[in-house]
Amino acid sequence: MNTVEYIRDQLPRGELLCQLSEEASELSKAALKLRRAEDGTNPTPVSVEEAEENLLEEIGDILNALEVLDIDFFGVYSDGARLKKMRRWSERLEEAAEKKELAQLEADLEEDPLLDPYPF
Repeated sequence: MNTVEYIRDQLPRGELLCQLSEEASELSKAALKLRRAEDGTNPTPVSVEEAEENLLEEIGDILNALEVLDIDFFGVYSDGARLKKMRRWSERLEEAAEKKELAQLEADLEEDPLLDPYPF
């Protein structure tokens, strides 16, 4: 019996899902800590290097939990779902940039109506 099988035999699926949830929460906190370390606006005693190490550790913990749960996390990379989500994310960023640009143009017109190419 290998290590993964041993863990599966020792814990019910519900506990394994709780473990995954806990690790996901820790990953979220690690990502926020790295952001603080990189940004410096809200100082943290953790260095960027330490924060990156912690982030990678939490990613590893999630991968371990997925493996024990027998969730094919590599399948996500081959079935097109990941690419679809990436495209959707990109489209949302493009839409937000367009809205921001339009809002800035409107604000500029309010400040200086002579900028309006169609004043009538």
